[in-house]
Amino acid sequence: MNTQSLKTSLATLLLVMTVGGAFADEPTSENQPSWWERTKQTIANLWSSSTPSVGSSTETGPPAEKDALFAQIWEKVTPKLDKVLVLEKEGETLPDSAWFGNDKIDNKNDINDLLDEAVAILSISNSTETRQRIRALEKEIRGMKQTISQYRQEQVSAPIRSTWQTTVADYEAKIEQLTERIEQRHEAISKLKSQFAQELSDKGLHITPEQLEVLLSSVVGDDIIQSSIVYNNVKQISQQLMTLTIKSGEDFDISQRYYGMYTVLLKTLLHMQQTFINNIDEKYLPKIGHIVADVHNLKATTRNLLRSEIDKNRRRHLQANLEAQNLTLQTARLYKKHLIRQRRKIARAINKTKADLRIAQNTYKTVRVSGELINLLRTSQKSFDVLLNIQVPDLLVFENMQMKQEFAILTQKLAE
Repeated sequence: MNTQSLKTSLATLLLVMTVGGAFADEPTSENQPSWWERTKQTIANLWSSSTPSVGSSTETGPPAEKDALFAQIWEKVTPKLDKVLVLEKEGETLPDSAWFGNDKIDNKNDINDLLDEAVAILSISNSTETRQRIRALEKEIRGMKQTISQYRQEQVSAPIRSTWQTTVADYEAKIEQLTERIEQRHEAISKLKSQFAQELSDKGLHITPEQLEVLLSSVVGDDIIQSSIVYNNVKQISQQLMTLTIKSGEDFDISQRYYGMYTVLLKTLLHMQQTFINNIDEKYLPKIGHIVADVHNLKATTRNLLRSEIDKNRRRHLQANLEAQNLTLQTARLYKKHLIRQRRKIARAINKTKADLRIAQNTYKTVRVSGELINLLRTSQKSFDVLLNIQVPDLLVFENMQMKQEFAILTQKLAE
C-alpha cells in the first residue's frame, strides 16, 4: 500500500471511529486508557508518520482540499449508513401495521428519509459549486435583459434633451453598458463551462461540449450531473470501505459492519435512480403532455380565427402564431423523446444496481470469510464505472436556433 493509501485509510478510519464509535465494547479500569483511546493514539502516530507525502486524487484542485472534501462527505454520510443498517434490522421484527408505535411502513419512510439525506451528502462536489456559479450568471443575464427591455420601453417616451429627466441618449448609454456586461457574463460562463466539463471528466463522465449544452439546458440535466457526482463519491467510499475491511483482518464483526455499509450505499444509488425515473414519469412527461394539449387547443382556435379573417395584416399575425405553435409542438416532441431516452438509460442502471444489491445483500447475510467480501468490493469498482458510462447523454439535434431557444423555454416550464 502506498503512502497516499495509508494516509487516506488512516484518516477515514479515525473519522469512522469518531462518527460510529462501535468497534468494540472493552471494559476499562480508571487507571488504564480505554481501547478507544489507545487506538486513537496509535492511528494518530501512524498518521503523523505518513504526513510528508500526499498523492493525487480524482478531482481537480489542491490535494489538501480534495482530502478535506472527501473527509467531509465521509464524516457526514457514514452515520446515515449506520442508521439505515440499524433501522433495517429493527424492521425485521416490526408488525406490518400498528395503531401505536412503529410499523414496517414507518420504518420504510424513516429509511427513505435517511437515503434522501445520504444522496444530498453524496452530491457534494467542487463541480456542484461551478454549476451554481453558471446558474447565477445565467440568472444575472436574464435580469439584465429584462432591464434592457424596460429601458427600451421607457426610451419611447423619454425627452431628447433634459436637465433633470432621463433622456433618450441616457437610456441608450445604459443599454450599451448592460449589453457589455451581458457579454462579459457570457465569456465568464464559457470559461466556467470548460472548467465544469473538465471536472465531470475527472469523475469519469466524458462528454462533448454539445452534450454539455444538452445537460445544462435539459430539465433532467442536473439529475444526470448529480448522478455522476454520486457515483464517483460512492466509488471512493466503497474503495475506502475495502481498505478498512482489509485492515480489519480476521475481525468478523468489523468486516460485516463495513460490508453492511456498502449494501446501504447500493440502496442509496437505487433510491436516487428511482427518484430520477419517478420525476420523469410523474412530473416531466405529464407536464409535456399538458403543454402539447394546450398548444393543440390554441392551434384550433388560431385556425378558426384565420378562416374567418379577411384583413391581410391580421392574417399575417395569425399565420406567425401558427408557426410559433408548430415550433413548440415540434420541440415538445423532441423533448419527450429526450426524456424517454434518459428514462431508458436509468432503467438499465436500476436493473444493474438491483442485481448488484441482491448479491451484496445475500453476501452480507451469509458472510463467510473477509476475503470473499474484499473480492466482491473490488468487483464493485467496475460496476460503478459501468453505471457512470450509462449516464452519458444522447446528443440532441436542434433543427435551428429557434428550436434550441424553445427547448430552453420548455425547460423553465417543466421546472416550475
